[in-house]
Amino acid sequence: MMKKTTIALLFSAASLTLFSSCSDIDEAERLIPAGDIPVDTIPGGSADSIYEAPVSIVPRRVLIEDYTGQKCANCPDASENIHALQQVYGNLLVPVAIQSDYMGIMEPEGLANELGNTYFNSLNFTPKVKPAVQVSRFYGDVLTSNTDVNFYVENVIPIPTPLDVRLKATQQRGSGTTVDIDVKVICTDSLLTDAVSGKLQVWITEDSIVAPQDYLNGQHFTDYVHNHVLRAAVNGDWGEAVSVSGWSDTKEFHYTATLKAGWKPENIVIVAFVYNDDGVLQVVRRELTIDN
Repeated sequence: MMKKTTIALLFSAASLTLFSSCSDIDEAERLIPAGDIPVDTIPGGSADSIYEAPVSIVPRRVLIEDYTGQKCANCPDASENIHALQQVYGNLLVPVAIQSDYMGIMEPEGLANELGNTYFNSLNFTPKVKPAVQVSRFYGDVLTSNTDVNFYVENVIPIPTPLDVRLKATQQRGSGTTVDIDVKVICTDSLLTDAVSGKLQVWITEDSIVAPQDYLNGQHFTDYVHNHVLRAAVNGDWGEAVSVSGWSDTKEFHYTATLKAGWKPENIVIVAFVYNDDGVLQVVRRELTIDN
């Protein structure tokens, strides 16, 4: 398991050249939805083929937790920066927008919810401000500038991970609001002498939600497109224990979730990740498949 001391050495040895250009987005390209970013880890592969593919060493994908709010005028800038990073790194980035009542609007009128409140209030930084971002929870750091987010993403992605997380989510057409979710956690490190232990967290997110958003210079959009919005936790607010050891050791989990009224199945994306005190070890996102 990659320890924080090793991570710190990798960070200190990394180049200090920051690619801040990711946040320099032309005005005409602002507020572009990011829902079209590929999610497959095997090009052209179906959810089933990826889920059942032979065990192999896979790259680290990075979870970006974007703490945001509809009344936060600076928050769209952070969201746009994350979208620009996705153009660089593609499916290696898994963003989730976490809305809470601080500078937000609570459900059902808005997108904030009690789950978002729980996560935002648990962050160890003061004063609490938005936007605030965590990049795979490394160091537990909460980042408040695009430059810092870019630096963390650039340097976390190359760190090897001992895990693969696979995911498929299906809804039978005509079955109402029920969703079936299957997750595999697989050990991909043949040199491990100790088990990799942590917690598996499964979230429901939604893309392409049109809702109000405050913006810079006193602007207010009534038709802003919100993506990666955290809707619910499938297996508890903080997930459940998981442990694997040795090459191809696999743990499987099955969940049944219910979509709330107003959530659009065609825009639902499930996110699953494993984390421990070292941060997020691996993450994956998968669009909901609607079967006939």
